[in-house]
Amino acid sequence: MQGKNKKAVEFIETLLDIEMVQDLELFDDQGVKVSTHTYDVLKISIDELKRDYRTFNEAKQKVEFFALTIGIIIHDLSKGSIRKQEEKLSHSQMMLKKPEYITKEAEKVLAEIEEKVGVQIKDDIRKNILHIVLSHHGKWGKIQPNTKEAHIVYRADMYSAKYHRINPIGADKILKLMTDGMQIDQICKELDCTQGVVKDRLKRAKQELKIKTTKQLLNYYKKNKKIPIGDNFFVQRVRETEKLKKLVDKRGFKNIMLQSPLINYMVDNEIFKEKADLSEV
Repeated sequence: MQGKNKKAVEFIETLLDIEMVQDLELFDDQGVKVSTHTYDVLKISIDELKRDYRTFNEAKQKVEFFALTIGIIIHDLSKGSIRKQEEKLSHSQMMLKKPEYITKEAEKVLAEIEEKVGVQIKDDIRKNILHIVLSHHGKWGKIQPNTKEAHIVYRADMYSAKYHRINPIGADKILKLMTDGMQIDQICKELDCTQGVVKDRLKRAKQELKIKTTKQLLNYYKKNKKIPIGDNFFVQRVRETEKLKKLVDKRGFKNIMLQSPLINYMVDNEIFKEKADLSEV
């Protein structure tokens, strides 16, 4: 495939270098960088392709790899732009109430990269990319996925958000600060987490120990200095999240995204308009 995907590779590299994409490493959800979640969505999507098809060549006949990849890279861009611009609505609220914000942002990014690389994405692929971005929240958004690529990203995003966006903070760290006299808002600031995380960890620890009150939990901690983080399923999800975070931090977000095996199966003339077509635009 060498040479046949030169422009596709350049497009992806250029996209990964722009400020809006790099900003994904500056913001997080529940202790996990948005960039790490983005890679996780790509990995889960690739795992789904491996499960459903015998080879990537076979998968390529059914799934548009370029649309899938670009859609994944830009699906959560607004998580950064919304915070930088101090918008009142969150990313989830935008997806549900104001999807035109998401559309405008995605279109602007695609146009910027097209201009830098000197290409124009074919209309059907461009439409698919925008649809992937707009529909990745599924029933929790305004637009529902209706392409194979969009369904893959929706499922991958949902799994990643549910199981691999878990702040690894345990009840022991929280209880230590509580014994030092800190209030919940102070603990959240110290551990860089939300009140929801604090309450969840205390609740899980109480459930595992069959303890009813936080006071009883504190007494248990003072005596044993060790508190369970949750049931075995939750502990496994925390370990997976920690492993994921370390992997992306070690390899670097851009590098690990460019290691995607899907890139090798992309073909420029299947993705971009021919120069003759461009002259008519």
